Amino acid sequence: MPSSTIGSAHLKRLPLLVVILCVAAFGCSSLPEGWMRVDKQQVDPKQLSVDRATCQAEIKANLSVTNQTTILGPTEDARTIYVGCMARHGYTAAK
Repeated sequence: MPSSTIGSAHLKRLPLLVVILCVAAFGCSSLPEGWMRVDKQQVDPKQLSVDRATCQAEIKANLSVTNQTTILGPTEDARTIYVGCMARHGYTAAK
C-alpha cells in the first residue's frame, strides 16, 4: 500500500480523534440532571420544572448566544450560572 494512502486514511480519522481527546480531557460539560433539596425535603417535580426553566432563562439573559453552548454541550460559564441559580432555589446536584 502506498504511503500516501496510509496518510490520507489517518487524516480522515483525525477529527474523530480530536473529539475523543477533548471529551477525555475536559469531559462533557452537561447540565446536571438529578437534583436534591438542600433542606432534605422531597423534590416537587412541578416546582423543579419551573426552577429549571427559570435557571435556563437566566443563562440566556446573562450570556451571549455564542457563549451558551459549544459542540460538546453547555459552556462552563452556562453551567456555572445554572448550578448557581439552582442553588439559590434550594437545590444541589444529586450524586
